[in-house]
This record gives sequence, structure tokens and C-alpha cells, in this order.
Amino acid sequence: MCRLQLIWCMSDKSDAVCERIIKAGLHNDMLNKLSWNTLSVESLNDPQSNKKRDFVEAHIGALHNVVRRVATARGAFRQCQAVDVVQKFRDVTEYPVILLLLYE
Repeated sequence: MCRLQLIWCMSDKSDAVCERIIKAGLHNDMLNKLSWNTLSVESLNDPQSNKKRDFVEAHIGALHNVVRRVATARGAFRQCQAVDVVQKFRDVTEYPVILLLLYE
């Protein structure tokens, strides 16, 4: 989790980090992780699932930074159906999801 939070923080401050996330295809891996069955909305609404919620928020936060900072990210996100993957988390963690969807 610490590495993921580090990526989130670095992507908030560095265009180069965001560009490398797209170039390396890390955005696709991050979206795949958000599709895991263990991250269902029902499981995230459980008050004892703070770690899962933090995991989702860190992924969405980093993805939001990437799409905000890299012009080519929108096309890459569309190819991965990012909206379909991320949209299900709107009721769990509203702020980053709404911003990410706006950039799509």
C-alpha cells in the first residue's frame, strides 16, 4: 500500500511520472486491479473495509492525476474502458471518481 500511495503522491507533482505510467501501461494494471471481485461496492461499504477503500482511493487518485496531466491519457483510458471500471465506485469514494469521470 505504501508504494501505491507513493505513486499517487508523485503523480500529483510530476508530469514525467504520469507520462511514464501511461508509457509503461501501468494505468491498465491499475484499472485491472480495480476490477477485482474482492473490491465489490458491497464489500467497500462495510465499515471494516478501510484498507480496501484506501486501496481504491489511491488507485483512483493516481489515475485522476495521470489523466489530468497527460494529454494522451484520455485515449489510453478509453481503450481500457476506464469509465466502466471506475464508475462503480462513485458511491464509495465520491470525490476522485467524479473528477476522473469529468476528464474522460
